Amino acid sequence: MRDVRRQLDEYFRGKRRVFDLALQPAGSVFEQQVWTRLLAVPYGVTASYGAIAAELGLVNGARAVGSANGANPIPIVIPCHRVIGSDGRLTGYGGGLPLKRALLEFEGAIQAEPRLF
Repeated sequence: MRDVRRQLDEYFRGKRRVFDLALQPAGSVFEQQVWTRLLAVPYGVTASYGAIAAELGLVNGARAVGSANGANPIPIVIPCHRVIGSDGRLTGYGGGLPLKRALLEFEGAIQAEPRLF
C-alpha cells in the first residue's frame, strides 16, 4: 500500500501521469479487456464509451463498456474518469460527475468551468 499511497500523492501533486503498480483487479474477461483499454487512454485525453466499444469489436456496445467502467475497483489508477459520452458530455462516474469534472480539469482534458466568485 505504500507504493499506492506514494504514487497517488505524486499524481495529485502533478508529478505522475502513469501508475506503475502490480495490481490485479478481479473482474470478468470483458471487464479486464475494458480496464486494459482504459489504461491506454493517456493523461489529459478522453475517449468515448462508443469508441472503446468499437475498438473491442462491439456494435452498440457503449452501455456494456459503461457497465465495465463502473465496475472498475481502482478508479484513478485505472482511469475510468477519462471516458465520456460520444457527444462530449460527462456521463456516469461512481464518485459523481463533479469529481469526474474535477479530475478531467486537473489533467487538462477539459477546460475548467468559469467561476463567478
